[in-house]
Amino acid sequence: MRIKSQIILSMVSAAALIGLVGGVAIYTQIATTRLLGLTEATAVARELADTIVFKASDGAPSLFERPDALREFLEHQHHSSRRDFLILDRNKVLLAHAADEAHPVGVQYDHDAGNEVGKTLQDGVPRRFIDPHEINDILAVPIEYPEGTIIGAVLLEYDPLLRDAERRANDTLWLVGLSAAAAILVAAGLAWMLLRRFGAGLSDMMGGMESLAKGDAMTRINHTRKDEFGQLAHGFNTMAGELESSRAQLVAQKAYIEDIVQTAAEGIAVLDGDGRIASVNPAAAAMLGRRADKIEGQEWGSVMTMRDARGGEFAAGTSPVALALTTGRQQQSEVRLTKSDGSHVPVIASCSPLSGPDGGLVLTLSDISELRRAEGVVNERAEQLAVLNRELHEKSETTTRLVKLGELLQACVTFPEAFSVVGTAMAEFLGGLSGTVHLTSASRNLVEEMAHWGDVRSSAAQFAPEDCWALRRGQEHVAGPGMLTPRCAHITENGGKGYVCMPLAAQGETLGILHLCEPNAAEKPQWLAERQQILRGVVDTLALALANLRLRETLRQQSIRDPNTGLFNRRYLEETGSRELRRVERSAQPLVVIMLDVDHFKQFNDTFGHEAGDLVLKQVAATLLEHARDSDVVSRYGGEEFALVMPGSSVEEGAGRAEVLRQAIRQLHLTHRGRTLGTVTASFGVAAYPEHGAGWAELTNAADHALYEAKGQGRDRVIVAPSAPGERLQLVSPQKRGRDA
Repeated sequence: MRIKSQIILSMVSAAALIGLVGGVAIYTQIATTRLLGLTEATAVARELADTIVFKASDGAPSLFERPDALREFLEHQHHSSRRDFLILDRNKVLLAHAADEAHPVGVQYDHDAGNEVGKTLQDGVPRRFIDPHEINDILAVPIEYPEGTIIGAVLLEYDPLLRDAERRANDTLWLVGLSAAAAILVAAGLAWMLLRRFGAGLSDMMGGMESLAKGDAMTRINHTRKDEFGQLAHGFNTMAGELESSRAQLVAQKAYIEDIVQTAAEGIAVLDGDGRIASVNPAAAAMLGRRADKIEGQEWGSVMTMRDARGGEFAAGTSPVALALTTGRQQQSEVRLTKSDGSHVPVIASCSPLSGPDGGLVLTLSDISELRRAEGVVNERAEQLAVLNRELHEKSETTTRLVKLGELLQACVTFPEAFSVVGTAMAEFLGGLSGTVHLTSASRNLVEEMAHWGDVRSSAAQFAPEDCWALRRGQEHVAGPGMLTPRCAHITENGGKGYVCMPLAAQGETLGILHLCEPNAAEKPQWLAERQQILRGVVDTLALALANLRLRETLRQQSIRDPNTGLFNRRYLEETGSRELRRVERSAQPLVVIMLDVDHFKQFNDTFGHEAGDLVLKQVAATLLEHARDSDVVSRYGGEEFALVMPGSSVEEGAGRAEVLRQAIRQLHLTHRGRTLGTVTASFGVAAYPEHGAGWAELTNAADHALYEAKGQGRDRVIVAPSAPGERLQLVSPQKRGRDA
């Protein structure tokens, strides 16, 4: 449809719409007028009902209760408003009225054919009905007093209100109708003028555009008019000039683009909708290894072989070129381009479909050979870094574990604790290897096994130092399949296993060896090289820890042992005695303390010298150790005085043990430098827990006093401390006084 016809149709439609709107407005106004009339009549009736039942504050009766006053009030309302009013009670009996027609008071109202008044008196809803006798519209409104209680009804004739409202509405509707008609006439005139001007301007524009479409870029439109068509004509002339300039620029740009395509490093090929190569640039021809004139016009698959990035063949219709031709969507992927000489070139193939009606696409080939070579170098370096990082991580973990092992070994206070830690930790450090730790004895003539882990026992538990090549040479010794090195004599197996012995040396001293066995050495020729670093760390850590432990043990022994007799000293006795006393107290067991003193020891020193005195002390100490149990504590209390603590023994058992010791000492026959030292005797004092005290000081004092009593009674005897104050001392071994006190 032409634009002119559309404008005419639009104007006719607008006029029809104005008429429709006017009609709807008239209909709506009539309906609204009737509704407003009814609403206004209802409001007047309710106001009248409220006035009738209103009671003053002084208690005066309402108009409803005073018929004469009510009749006068209604007459006044009728004269002022020219409306008929009727007042009915709850039974529809007429109480009063103000109407032009005669209505007898006191008679039941029956002009409501449908009993509308009765219904209103029942539910309180105002109702409209037509009086059949007078043919008037009557409105019935309930009278409520108090609120919610219906006591009667007001009947109101609302025809006058409705006629006034309709008159006002008709005046308004006439005004609206005349205005709508005038608007339609004005719109029609303006539309005719607009169509004339529009037709002339549109004719000029259409002529200019037809000339421009035929290729006449010199076409211009007269734009002397001052309206919008004049502006359009000016814009058209400007556009025509720019189009003429753009054509010249387009020709230049086309030549420039062709030059770029010909000199581009990427290969560019244009394919038509049938998949034939329309043109290629020199770079694409070089990638394909063919001349451009041999490629153009050929089907692309016949001169261009593509494989996927891994060198595999594409399934039918799945190459990026085939997908772009069939789907019309851009495709890009990495492919291997096969040249005419059979070599492969990795390229990124980008297929961009053309938007022309004949279809086709532009194929761009980007050579990524250098990129892939660089990626290979980067990947190789990354793998090397990963290996180094892994090795560094393993070294870090090994170092952390070695530090942890060292901390655990340093925290050990005895060799059994240390070897328990070693047996647990080695299985984790040296997974798959069985092994043992051997220590050299203090006499340096025996090497003993102290710890073992793994399923294979390949070494003897005890052997001489010369049986191990590592101890002989003072360095690591390895033996196994295919090796010329001899096996150590302490190795108990001759199978195809691998062995290594590593000396445990620290602080200038060789403490022992770490012996390892690899059951599958023939299958793992590098079994030792893989663990060389961790082995060295384990050996150094273990050797240093054992050396420190041995030194600590030596210092401890020196601090608690008497250097002359080898017995525990007094300080150790007091610590151990107090601990044992607490233990037997918890377990309700007895404990015996025996104090003994060598009789006439000063005479040995004065007569035979201090060396002879030391010999006497050593022999007495040896006798005490010989007759002591493993649980007993034997110590040199000071000078020639000794002490023996017997946990779990009663006082009778303690006295018996003291008597045995006294006799054993008396039977000693000692000689020093060819001279007989004579008979050695000792005096004994015995005290027991709980008979003689509950504390360590009480027990030692009781035993000491018993010892002094034995000395006082002639020496060479055993005295048991009294169990109660004033009790006599008990003589276990009465002897004649052979020597003076």
